Amino acid sequence: MIQINNRAMRIVPYTVVWFAAKPNLWGCLLKYYKQSKSSEAVPGYRKEDFFTKVIDISAPVPSIEANFDKNTSYEIRRAIKDGVSTVMGTGIKPFIDFYNAFAITKGLKKINKEFYKYKPHLFITKAVYQNQDVVMHAYIRDNSSQRVRLLHSASLFRNENDSQLRAVTGRANRLLHFEDICFFKRLGFKIYDLGGYAYNTSDTELLKINKFKDSFGGSLLQETDYVPISLTFLSLLKKVFRL
Repeated sequence: MIQINNRAMRIVPYTVVWFAAKPNLWGCLLKYYKQSKSSEAVPGYRKEDFFTKVIDISAPVPSIEANFDKNTSYEIRRAIKDGVSTVMGTGIKPFIDFYNAFAITKGLKKINKEFYKYKPHLFITKAVYQNQDVVMHAYIRDNSSQRVRLLHSASLFRNENDSQLRAVTGRANRLLHFEDICFFKRLGFKIYDLGGYAYNTSDTELLKINKFKDSFGGSLLQETDYVPISLTFLSLLKKVFRL
């Protein structure tokens, strides 16, 4: 279980609790539970289903690889031939800069200084091609549950018109996931969480992301987010007053 202190609207303090077995009844004013194992309704919380794809990395590496689809296995081998290298462990500030440049191209929300609150639990990896960072992954690690969860992923190719570089970057992303899996396995982690899955979606872009995650095998896991009544109320106020 991981706990991160935060503030809603920069005023109201609350705690984000990751991977808890079940929400604490008395935490309904101050705690937001992410990916809880519980599926029960708990008074004081709004319950939201959360789906994700997880890979059992306690299995031998050849067994893990055997569940990759053929194209993914090929792309990983090809990335190595392309000369893509991977780095296990890099700085938070370079990641924020890299991600925010990516976010602009996708219309996503930028990462701000709040990201540093995850620092004790963060681990960042990257893929490098021709001395240029082309892919970065940011993970949170829960040592108690031996689980590592992809928090953010960013790729350079969306900022480039070079079709060859886009292809290399796509292959580099697959290679980086594979090297990340091997790295975290060596550290003793058992669950590799791909960071969410858009269940029953009809959104074309989300379906593409689902397909990418499916290409690594694994299993679909349903968990629960519990949003405390305090944050639900603040969210309504923000919409009404456009804060």
